[in-house]
Amino acid sequence: MYEGDTFFSLTMTARVGLVLVSMGLAALTAAAFIKITCRMVWPLRLLLAPAVLWVFVWLSPQAFYLCYMLLFDHLPLQNVVQSPPRPSQIAHLLGFSGNAALSHHATGLLGWGLIILAILGEGAVPSRRIRAVLRLGTRPKTPGT
Repeated sequence: MYEGDTFFSLTMTARVGLVLVSMGLAALTAAAFIKITCRMVWPLRLLLAPAVLWVFVWLSPQAFYLCYMLLFDHLPLQNVVQSPPRPSQIAHLLGFSGNAALSHHATGLLGWGLIILAILGEGAVPSRRIRAVLRLGTRPKTPGT
């Protein structure tokens, strides 16, 4: 399914690094989404989830390019951000109907994760430590816990 994906042309160390960067960017995106939308009603959060994914798809190539600069010698420092994605591109990512590439499928998973976070709201963050980092306050204790 992923034949020819550039991910597989990287060394194992570079693959691990790229996965870690990808997970870090996804975690930052999810944390920002939770922080920004934590006090909003769920329908508004649900509308904002694709918008946050749109911003991620638009701006994340620059972060990945900076990582590639660390992996490959002689890459110039440049801006690789292009025009914003069209709504149809976001729909293809969410529907996993775009290119059969790991990056596209991972982005689609991020989009669905944001949608799930939009539906669950603050309840999606059960850990007190993570809630403290995001400064969401404490969750009310349920009786019997």
